[in-house]
Amino acid sequence: MGSKCSILNDTQHDVWITHGINWPSFAAVVTFLLSLATVCAGAINIHAGKALVVFDGFIGTLLLCGTNEAQKKRTDRASAELIKPGEKYTWSGTLSLHMRVYVMNDNLQYDDRACFTGPTASSEYVYAISEYFQKLDVKTD
Repeated sequence: MGSKCSILNDTQHDVWITHGINWPSFAAVVTFLLSLATVCAGAINIHAGKALVVFDGFIGTLLLCGTNEAQKKRTDRASAELIKPGEKYTWSGTLSLHMRVYVMNDNLQYDDRACFTGPTASSEYVYAISEYFQKLDVKTD
C-alpha cells in the first residue's frame, strides 16, 4: 500500500526526467543527529565525543559524494527517461516519500526540486512542469 508521484510534461518540449535521493534533506537530518550525538557523548565521555567527531567527518565526506552523484544525474540524459509533451513520469513509494527530481528539456535547460508521493494509500501527487519547474522554458498549449 504505497502512493505515487508524477511529473506531467505540460510543455511543448521533450524532457528527460530522473529522480534520486534528496541529498540536501538527507544531509541536514544526518548533520543534526550527529551534532546532537556528539554533544551528548561529549557530556558523558570525552573520548566518545572525539570518536563521533571523526565519524561526523566521515559521514560529511559520504554526503559530499552523494551530492556529486546528484550533479551527474541532473545532466545525464542517457540515464534519464524521455517524456514527450502530454505524458507523465511516475514512480511509486511509501506514503509522503520525498525524492529529488531532475528535469532537462530539449533546450538543455534543467531544474530540480523535491517532490513527494501522495499522503494516503493509492494517492498520487502530480507536479506540472510549467508550475513546479520554473527554470525551464515552459511554453504550454
